[in-house]
Amino acid sequence: MNLHEQCLLRYLTRPDELSYITEILKINNKILEQKFIVKNILANISMLNYTEDID
Repeated sequence: MNLHEQCLLRYLTRPDELSYITEILKINNKILEQKFIVKNILANISMLNYTEDID
């Protein structure tokens, strides 16, 4: 079960904790976004710098 499923299950069992669950999901999404940036964008930039032709 992933974090989103856990949060949904928690919300269904305790709907009064919606704001807490929402904050957890926001933080998790931010972490996933940062991992994506590091993996896909920064890795490509370093590869471009490595293969750049120097005269």
